[in-house]
Amino acid sequence: MLKYLVLVICVTVGDISASGEMFMNPETCEAVFRVQVDLDQLMGLWHTVEIIQHRDEQRFRGVQTTNTCPMVHLAKTGNSDLKMLWHEPAGYVEYRFRITDLSNPGFWLSWGPQNGSMLSKPYQQFAGTVQVMKAVQTHMVLTFCSPNQSHYSIILARFNHLSITEIRGVRNLLSRRGLPQIGVRETCKDSASLAGPTTVLVLLSALTLVFSRSN
Repeated sequence: MLKYLVLVICVTVGDISASGEMFMNPETCEAVFRVQVDLDQLMGLWHTVEIIQHRDEQRFRGVQTTNTCPMVHLAKTGNSDLKMLWHEPAGYVEYRFRITDLSNPGFWLSWGPQNGSMLSKPYQQFAGTVQVMKAVQTHMVLTFCSPNQSHYSIILARFNHLSITEIRGVRNLLSRRGLPQIGVRETCKDSASLAGPTTVLVLLSALTLVFSRSN
């Protein structure tokens, strides 16, 4: 499954995603409504502050906490193509996504296999869709769905934490959209361990390696 980024941004200006309720079918991973997002506002570095499992897996139930703070970098590589770099102490994974319908920029389709150092370990390739559930200046929610395989959401924040009120709001939003919360992994619990010089250098090296390659 996924695992674990940094940047400072200004104060919240408002929701940059359209409102609306949805119910995602985990067997087909199709969204039943369109959400308008400003992709440029989503690009850059994010901290992963929670991973919420929607599919019942015995190894991932209840609430788990970790000091590790997975980091995510999003970048546009064309009008309809995106790259996502997931980085954590165990290594990094590069994902590619394509927006197949430009009128629905909040719905992405995985495009090709993943690459990165974490593939040298036991790793299950993700093939499915990503739905932007919420996007505001301070945080964003992405739901990953692979038909009959994996189904989870990640809460991303520009800073290394979100308030209890903001997290509760995200969980309520997911519940309204028909997504059960079987397991929750709370990350970034030790902010002192974040963004140290070594972490930043390793991340920058990974970014340079990934994004200097041809698209």
